[in-house]
Amino acid sequence: MKQTLTALMATATLLAACQQQPKLETRTFPLQNLEAYEAEALIDPYVYGDREGAPGTLSQSSRAITVRETRDNLDQIARVLAEYDVPRPDVRLHFQLIEADGFTGRDERITAVEDELRRIFQFAGYRLAGEAFVAVTDGSEVEQDLGSDHMVRTRVFFAGPGTIRLDGVHLWAHEGGDRLTTTVNIRPGQTLVLGSASRAGEDVTLLLTVRAEETGG
Repeated sequence: MKQTLTALMATATLLAACQQQPKLETRTFPLQNLEAYEAEALIDPYVYGDREGAPGTLSQSSRAITVRETRDNLDQIARVLAEYDVPRPDVRLHFQLIEADGFTGRDERITAVEDELRRIFQFAGYRLAGEAFVAVTDGSEVEQDLGSDHMVRTRVFFAGPGTIRLDGVHLWAHEGGDRLTTTVNIRPGQTLVLGSASRAGEDVTLLLTVRAEETGG
């Protein structure tokens, strides 16, 4: 009798454990714009590979990912991919190299950024020293002359909808090498002051700005 009761209890425990395990489903998500590795990084938080007894799984091909998870998590993954798997915009970067020193006049060519410069810095005046427009795509490398013996170098990544990452922006002087190095995220329509540097051999401060402009999609 005792052995029978023990067996019944063990069976009940096993059944309870089985009932507590979440029901998993398998769903394949085609990818239209994201690379598989990008999609995997986005949805990894919703795939519980360490779940005891019922681990979630993820596999990928070049244009799709397949996930085995709970229905709720699969629905969440679908929402994430709907938000991020969108066409890449056509973006143009507008770099301006601005000279800041003792003159007090206003330069109409930098009207869009001058008020911000006056808010951040304490120079008496600002004028345009050089500029460049460059069309970019995800992963493109920029090396563009700015004038005034300087050029800008960076690599561009689209980090998600509405976010562009400029990885390792270098303001490079033809005589003197790197004058400024930074990494930033920027949104289309946004203008950033990337930093300041001295002009080689002169007591002049140069400021580098960039504006991201969406030109199509």
